[in-house]
Amino acid sequence: MLQMSYFGPGKTMVHVIKDEDGREQLIVVLKYTFNADAQGRVTFEEESPTEPLTVDLHEGDAATSSIRKPSDAFHEKPGTDVLLVGHAHAPRGKNASSVDVSLRMGPIDKTLRAHGLRVWQWGTFGGLSPGPSRPIHEPVPLLWELAWGGLDLSDPGELAGDFRNTLGRGVAVNPKKLVGQPAAQIEYPDNPIGRGENKPAGFGALCRHWDPRRAFAGTYDERWEETKLPYPPDDFDVRFNISAPADQWSAVPLRGDEAVEVKGATPEGLWRFQLPRMAPGFSSVVLGQRSEHRTHLDTVLIDADAMRVELTFRVAFPMPRKYEMVERLILVERQVPSVTTGPLAVTTGPLAVTTGPRGRLSLVLDEGASSG
Repeated sequence: MLQMSYFGPGKTMVHVIKDEDGREQLIVVLKYTFNADAQGRVTFEEESPTEPLTVDLHEGDAATSSIRKPSDAFHEKPGTDVLLVGHAHAPRGKNASSVDVSLRMGPIDKTLRAHGLRVWQWGTFGGLSPGPSRPIHEPVPLLWELAWGGLDLSDPGELAGDFRNTLGRGVAVNPKKLVGQPAAQIEYPDNPIGRGENKPAGFGALCRHWDPRRAFAGTYDERWEETKLPYPPDDFDVRFNISAPADQWSAVPLRGDEAVEVKGATPEGLWRFQLPRMAPGFSSVVLGQRSEHRTHLDTVLIDADAMRVELTFRVAFPMPRKYEMVERLILVERQVPSVTTGPLAVTTGPLAVTTGPRGRLSLVLDEGASSG
């Protein structure tokens, strides 16, 4: 199996999976991790950069908690996901009962409202709605568990669930039983819960069995069992691999050097920064023939708690009949200057980034895949 030897600032993963046609695809994933401080200074994370993941990383138990970081084990991921994890922080020195959290990067412009603790109440004219919010004394986790949604399996004869977010609060076979229980705390400011069609609201990754992801998974019926199992069905759509909410996904891939603004998710209130534009190039040599493989930035994960940002790129190409036929994998890294160029630095406004030497991926043919 191929093993990657890589000495650049990112972390890499080589993974082989079978696509919907049962063909083996060699996937190379490259992930950069940056630190961005409150003043907008950006540096590569050198001590503990994030490793690419082969499975979804959940906040807790995989069956009962939301995804904190999605898996990177896909052969194709269209467009760019922009994800935000962290907490909502009330303004310092203010007795606020709610705070707006906003995320802006390129075409992504989204605002949610996080409330202090509140409970469900039954409206005068019927229907469930949240009561008044208490002051926010501790940061509010930006989790799907605190948004509208839920799944109630308490009655074997009747199922109640919102499959856009089965972990949330508010859905029940008998809604009146929720009165006095903790209510959803995260919502869209222009679509408050209880005043129209309730809508899940979050900045994090969608679970695989939620809508709209599950609509792209394909049809798993008797015909699939007889003709395709264990591979995906013929109507599988690669949009299943998109984990971001629809309003945090760009069909046109982002460059990575777009200005980023996050409000309400750090103690300082406003967090602005701009990353350098990384332009990795991938190629392979199979039986003496070199092929270039196009890539794009497919995932941006912003961790407001750690003030870190992850950028993920990937390529995939069909494996030959024998792994030994893959003679070389080559990764050349390039950092594209935005404004002012130095030998190994990019400066633009408050941004100051210094990179190490250009990374190159050298071939090693060995047993077992590994990440460098």
